[in-house]
Amino acid sequence: MKISINGAEAEESSFQGETLKEVLDAILKGRQDSYIRRIWLEGQEVSSNAQDTLMTSISSIELLELELAYLEDLLANNLGNAKEYLEKLIPGFQQAADLFRMGNEQEAHKFYLQILDGVDWFSQVVVNIVKSWGKEIEGQSLEDRQETLTGLMAQMLEANQNQDWVLLADLLEYEMIPYYEDWRETLSRINV
Repeated sequence: MKISINGAEAEESSFQGETLKEVLDAILKGRQDSYIRRIWLEGQEVSSNAQDTLMTSISSIELLELELAYLEDLLANNLGNAKEYLEKLIPGFQQAADLFRMGNEQEAHKFYLQILDGVDWFSQVVVNIVKSWGKEIEGQSLEDRQETLTGLMAQMLEANQNQDWVLLADLLEYEMIPYYEDWRETLSRINV
């Protein structure tokens, strides 16, 4: 089996294993600050998460190509994406609040549903950023922030179910915007 890592041919005998997973684990063992970004078997890109791919016998593989990246680069990329997304999410809260107050519930709900997706995405990314960063964040802990968000989301859900658009607008403007402005400030202090 020929192994190529980031375009450079590697000595295959230094990576022992019977399955692709075992070989990948052996490769990463010596590069603990890295992760596998992409995998190609016989020139075809494959998923690094597919169990059937990971259990492939190495005796059936002639060419294994890997793209490795540094965890620090992934963290910096995710941090940049999160900061950039906040610049769209925060005004979205204001726009939805304004639409609810003007009585334009249909248009407001479009923004509201997009906001909910954005909140979910941001929450997943920020958890990974904070955990990967390896330091405590100033102010509220991650767990306290998540608890605060859960409470706010429950209040927004209840206001939406009760069709209390004024309360929902107030929650979006006076609770969610400051919550995410605090996240913007917190993320600005994270250096990778």
